Amino acid sequence: MTADPRVESAIDRSVERIGRWTAANTTRRSFLHRLGQLAVVVAAGPTIASLIVRKAEARVCGQSGVTPKCSTFDCGGPGDVWGWCWYASDGCCANGGLKKICDCCTVDYPNVHGYCPSGTNVRCIVESCGTDPRVLAVDLTAVPWRSGVGYGHGAIAKSALATSAVRRAVVAADSDRWMQYIGAPLASVVGGPLLGIGPGGPSPADRQLLGSLGVEEILVVGPVPGLATLSSAGFALDTVSSSVGHATVSRAVADRIVEVSDINRTVTVEQVGLSAEAAPAAAVFAALGGYPLVVGAGTAAAIGWPTVYIGPEPVDQGLVHDRTVKTDVVGVSIELADWAAAIPTVDPQRVAIAPHGSSDAIGLANLAVPLVLHPLGRLGPIEQWLQDHAVRYGRLTEIFHVDGPGQLSTDEYWRLQSAANGFRVDQLQGVAGQGLPVKRQPLAERPIGKARIDGALDWGSEPTPAYWTTHGQALRR
Repeated sequence: MTADPRVESAIDRSVERIGRWTAANTTRRSFLHRLGQLAVVVAAGPTIASLIVRKAEARVCGQSGVTPKCSTFDCGGPGDVWGWCWYASDGCCANGGLKKICDCCTVDYPNVHGYCPSGTNVRCIVESCGTDPRVLAVDLTAVPWRSGVGYGHGAIAKSALATSAVRRAVVAADSDRWMQYIGAPLASVVGGPLLGIGPGGPSPADRQLLGSLGVEEILVVGPVPGLATLSSAGFALDTVSSSVGHATVSRAVADRIVEVSDINRTVTVEQVGLSAEAAPAAAVFAALGGYPLVVGAGTAAAIGWPTVYIGPEPVDQGLVHDRTVKTDVVGVSIELADWAAAIPTVDPQRVAIAPHGSSDAIGLANLAVPLVLHPLGRLGPIEQWLQDHAVRYGRLTEIFHVDGPGQLSTDEYWRLQSAANGFRVDQLQGVAGQGLPVKRQPLAERPIGKARIDGALDWGSEPTPAYWTTHGQALRR
């Protein structure tokens, strides 16, 4: 009797959800350490004849023994230390690079000694077709999700806002994310945070956060519950619009942005179709450029400025200055991130990634970096985009990712580490049992960071594009 694929699919989804939330509620490193002990794929250390006889089928290209593959590129747990590497014979990397296979060693671990310091044995191994896989040069910063506030508080805590003088903030109802999309550019031009307020009004955590940032004045976008709590706490309130209509509020916010910023264009989204799906990424892009985010082509026409139109929905071309052309939400977010990276005031070596389909992603606007949306639980096209982006702008310095619903699975987090640091695991090749001869690593190449980098990406080797528009970067005052 064959298994019902629907039941198997449901089980798979349940296991994945459990895995994600286990990671979210334990330390990521301890969670990954346990998973790494369950992975059975790859080899480490010198040839152990008895193990090879029993486990030859587990070997892949260039490996000479049998040991688990590390679940991630981290080797920093209790008693962990990096050993040195060996090199695989030609043909183990699709890009023609030299494959590096390096030992993660643990004190008194019950395995072969491999290429480990005295007193330690091989716990697991890492592989690379590019840079030294023992070197994690790019910060991967998790932004935690919290019930009721999404990523807003976590993003503020990890942004420059947490260490700079902030006088004004923008608040909108958490129950209406469109108001937050509209408010994001206003928060950017006034140099303050965007905060979603829950149905019970500002929480003690909200008030404490605003106070710790030094906020004195709060700009209110749309109806927000419990405002009296803020005024009684000593914050001055400035209502930009109390309307429930998104188009009306977006027009009012555009007018307010003009008061504080010399700008002459808008970003337009619709509340249907792909345009609506891409709205969080569009709002972040608009905030980075200081452009008002307006809801509906009619609103953009009433304002009368050239607009950047998001999505394939039909619109009067006389109004459109630029528009996205991709037909999927991930592709649109990549277009917007590429445009944002070319804005002179944006640091292209810091980006954020988040799962699409969640309006919570708007909280990441507080990071003030380009936002790219990925499929739920996996990188998808973002893996290649991160590498392409680094070849254009130079090695990334920081990637923010979410620790919450839709977060990357452990295997995809491993791929994220690879894409960010240039390990190029997408170029690994070989099949089970293909244990080709290996090459010892010369003494001079054994220290961490000294392994040969044949096949590594040439960071920053491609010319960066010119600023995507010849008009109106925000001149804030």
